[in-house]
Amino acid sequence: MISVISFIAILGFLIFIHEMGHYLAARHTGVHVQTFSIGFPPKMWGKKYGETEYVISWIPLGGYVKLLGQNMDDEDPQDPANYAAKTIFQRFYILVSGPAVNLLFAFLFMPLVYVAGISMPKYLLDPAIVNSVQENSFAQKIGLREGDEIVAVNGNEVRSWEEVHTQFGNINTATVALDVDRKGYLHNVTGSIEALKEQGAGWIPRISPVIGGFSEVSPVQQSGLQIGDRVVRINGLEVNEWRDISRIIQQSQPVVSESDAEIKHTGITVVVEVDRNGETTVAEITPYYNKTTKSYLLGMTVEQTRKAYSLWTSIKMGTERLIFITTMTFNFLGKLFVGEGSFDDLGGPLRIGMVIGDAVEKGLADVFFMMAVISLQLGIFNLLPIPVLDGGHIFFLGIEKLKGSPLSAVLRERTQMIGFAILMFFMIAVTYNDILQLR
Repeated sequence: MISVISFIAILGFLIFIHEMGHYLAARHTGVHVQTFSIGFPPKMWGKKYGETEYVISWIPLGGYVKLLGQNMDDEDPQDPANYAAKTIFQRFYILVSGPAVNLLFAFLFMPLVYVAGISMPKYLLDPAIVNSVQENSFAQKIGLREGDEIVAVNGNEVRSWEEVHTQFGNINTATVALDVDRKGYLHNVTGSIEALKEQGAGWIPRISPVIGGFSEVSPVQQSGLQIGDRVVRINGLEVNEWRDISRIIQQSQPVVSESDAEIKHTGITVVVEVDRNGETTVAEITPYYNKTTKSYLLGMTVEQTRKAYSLWTSIKMGTERLIFITTMTFNFLGKLFVGEGSFDDLGGPLRIGMVIGDAVEKGLADVFFMMAVISLQLGIFNLLPIPVLDGGHIFFLGIEKLKGSPLSAVLRERTQMIGFAILMFFMIAVTYNDILQLR
């Protein structure tokens, strides 16, 4: 019920602001708005105020604003209140206002994610002390040692692993210089960015063996262990840090050969002891084999915490995040267009509803994030040059501008039918994919 109610409320709001964009632009240019509907027919409720009927319909997957003259059977270029009587620029203004409002709200919502506070691994806020160094790694080759604390990156002071990662993301030079505190003495080590990208850092921070969350498949959660439990022993062997968990689990499980890697494997049950508020709790857990990581997993994540940022920092981080998501969206659409993308990566109404439900349970920041992402996707999707969508109408306006006159009614009607068929195929495909994912 949480997923259903949240889905209707959040998607309904985002559809409302989209249609409100069209509505306000139409009113601003003097076009008569006949119907303002949230949802698709059949109609659930409707009431007429002035010349406009305001409607809530049963199918909460979209909405529409019906304008006088936007359909071919009521076009009247002589009527000032008719959509067909407006200039190309005015019609463009009406059409683009819906997606524009969605894009604007995405840029408003995303900074709120960082103001409310984002969830992150707790160790990222710890001092950047190297717990160990991997053999033949970038860290070892530049001379980092166990116990070194990174205090500056390219001259910029850092006080945590999070700040180290931030500074690494801002590097625009060919080399990276690290100032490290080694037993009270300051040392400087340098290496090339190219080597860092090729090999990875190779240093390992100390992460407490505290359960911070559960993955989608989680034998740990099924066993009754809880978030906040500290793992102290597995099969009687001491666990001092997070990486000890994986090491002990892999040692206790059968080896999976390359030829059998694609087969579903169930591991050997292990005894896990945890400390819960000073008391010892014991659970027997059977790890599962993950084909991607090629290892046995218990299905849990590291200890988490939330960090809130200042408004200015949140605006900067939110904008960067949206630019990244926008870039990834267009990259995916490009791959899908040339046949390299997969429908498995698309989410329909069912998957969106589940994701929204999960976000509501996790907290306000996750809700803001989902609202920003969905609003962004609605804006982008509606601008695609597909007949029926706003982008298709805008595309026809461009042709009209070049041609000097509107396209024929017959051609517009046929393209609308084609666009509707494409849209229905798309909706059926993603919904079917959602159902397969739920099986």
